[in-house]
Amino acid sequence: MKSPDNGFVGIGIFNVKRTYNFGALIRAARVFGADFAFSVGTRNPQEQSSVRAELTLPLFHFTSLEGFVTSIPVNARLVCVELAAGASEIRTYVHPPRAVYLLGPEDGTLPESILRMHDTVILPGAYPMNVAMAATVVLYDRAMKG
Repeated sequence: MKSPDNGFVGIGIFNVKRTYNFGALIRAARVFGADFAFSVGTRNPQEQSSVRAELTLPLFHFTSLEGFVTSIPVNARLVCVELAAGASEIRTYVHPPRAVYLLGPEDGTLPESILRMHDTVILPGAYPMNVAMAATVVLYDRAMKG
C-alpha cells in the first residue's frame, strides 16, 4: 500500500478517437502505478484494455469536460498534456505529488479555456505523438523524477 506522502496520479484522454489507444493508456497506467485512469467525452464510452487491465485499476468515464474538472480531487493539480504555445517542456517540469494528467485527442486539441486555467506540458519532438505513447512518456517521466 502506498504511503499518503507519496501522492497519487490519475491519467486520461479527452474525446478519445480510437478505443485501442485508451486500452493502451490503461495498460501503461497499470505498469507505472497510476491510481486511476479516465476518459472524457462521448466518442467511445466503452473503452477497455486487451489484457483486461481495467479490472485492476479504477476507471472513470465523464461525458463532459466540465463534469470531469469538477470531479478532480480538491488536493490534486490538473496537468494538461498538449502541443500548445507557452506549454512547459516536460524535461524540466516538476510533477506535483498529486496530479491528474489530461491528454488531448488524437485528432484535435484540448479547449483553450482549460489550457489557460491549468499547468500545460509539452513532450519533446517536432511532431504529435500517439496519445497512448504520450501517456507512457508522461508516466515514465514522472516515475524517473519521483
